[in-house]
Amino acid sequence: MTKRSRLIILLGLAIIFCLTMVFLAVDSFSSSPWQDWQRKYFQAQIEELQGTMSTVQGEEQVKKLAQEIKVWQDKKPALQEIRLSNGRIERCTTCHLGIEEISVSHPSDSIGCTVCHGGNALSVDEQTAHEGMYGGGHPGQLEVTRISCGGNSEVGQCHSGNRQESDNQVDLLTTALMASKGGELSMTRYMHGLDIPPRVLLKPGETAADFPAPFNQRGEEPKFQQNCLAVCHLTGGELPGQEVQANGCESCHVLSNPQHTYEGKDVTIPRSKSGYGMSHSLTVQIPYTQCNQCHNQGDYKVDTMDFIPRPDLERVKSSPPPDKESLETRWQNVYSPGLVFTKCEVNLDCVDCHTRQETMGDGEMYSSEWKALKIQCRDCHGSTVSKPIEWEITDKSDMAWVEARINPAFPSLEMGDVILKTAKGEELAYVRQEDGKWFSYRKTNGEKYLIPQVIDSQCRQDPDKQSSDDCHKCHDVSKDKPSSGGE
Repeated sequence: MTKRSRLIILLGLAIIFCLTMVFLAVDSFSSSPWQDWQRKYFQAQIEELQGTMSTVQGEEQVKKLAQEIKVWQDKKPALQEIRLSNGRIERCTTCHLGIEEISVSHPSDSIGCTVCHGGNALSVDEQTAHEGMYGGGHPGQLEVTRISCGGNSEVGQCHSGNRQESDNQVDLLTTALMASKGGELSMTRYMHGLDIPPRVLLKPGETAADFPAPFNQRGEEPKFQQNCLAVCHLTGGELPGQEVQANGCESCHVLSNPQHTYEGKDVTIPRSKSGYGMSHSLTVQIPYTQCNQCHNQGDYKVDTMDFIPRPDLERVKSSPPPDKESLETRWQNVYSPGLVFTKCEVNLDCVDCHTRQETMGDGEMYSSEWKALKIQCRDCHGSTVSKPIEWEITDKSDMAWVEARINPAFPSLEMGDVILKTAKGEELAYVRQEDGKWFSYRKTNGEKYLIPQVIDSQCRQDPDKQSSDDCHKCHDVSKDKPSSGGE
């Protein structure tokens, strides 16, 4: 065989090898898992439209739906890319096609996905793409929020490290009682005579579950740790009576159903697996049902260190969501049986009264809920001798403008509007003075409630005794027939 013949054979083999590799690459590309996910998504849209078609009337509507179905039937899988303002490219939506926009203040086309979630943005292989994700898919876990929510070199500072302290939610949250259970630790020790008076036992960022010898190694200590301190933290603990963990920021800002299952359009997320919000969305419109994932689930017995679920818990879990429930159902569900409440406490949502600093911390550590409280009934209703404190909006840097931007239910805001300020100095931008009267707007849907004022009323209560407990003595409606309004 001549040298030329050998070269021709080698060249031929090389060409065959290259063609084979190209064929294998094309074949692999055409059957990649990401393409299967897209086909499942296309089929889901087709089935949804077909279901709609079976309920509509009119030839034009049917024709329009048929055209939409045809569009989805003709679709072919294709790489999806988001080009960010900094030039980075992300391909997360190649698999997560149909996933919900996270929020108006976190637009994915500007900041992308990996700035919050971590992972490898260019990969469309599941294992590679998900390597290094913050919090294992839950970037709100407090252990990782400094890089997921706090900000990083790509986007600068977000919720940490800002000049204005109120913008540093990640830092402030480490001092919140809900993040640490420090109040439960301190007050239980106090009630058992271990610390008199009660004292702050934790530093910012520490949790009661990790506190050494929380009951001075008494016999009840294991139950105290397991049934009280390790349950329902904002991160790391299981929700009461459920095999689902709380996940920091997501515990409040990602709404969930009682089963903690996903209800959105991302077909990669299993519908039957617990541990997800209903939608891949952040919100500040937080209904009482979200708070009750932890609160009002039952009672903690301080003497036996046991958690006793409320007797109607299963009925509560199977109730309609807040926007579809009856007033009677709401009155039954908000509080555990036997607790007292006023009309405004049950008709409004928890977030309408409890302030930002109460729930997310103010930079100080407290030994009890009472010391951490920023609001009392008198802040909105006044007293027999004083009116609520007025605060006029005169500066564009006022916190009220931030709330107006992030909540679509926020009432219109203009310079010169008068809002309420608590006795401890915190603004309540949802409480407005209009034509000499005070009104509260619900954060979940914008409903407007008149706030009755104590001054010049029939109330004869001592001005120095107007805590919520004092007001409950006259205004408890827990045994009354449900009624609307916010008295």
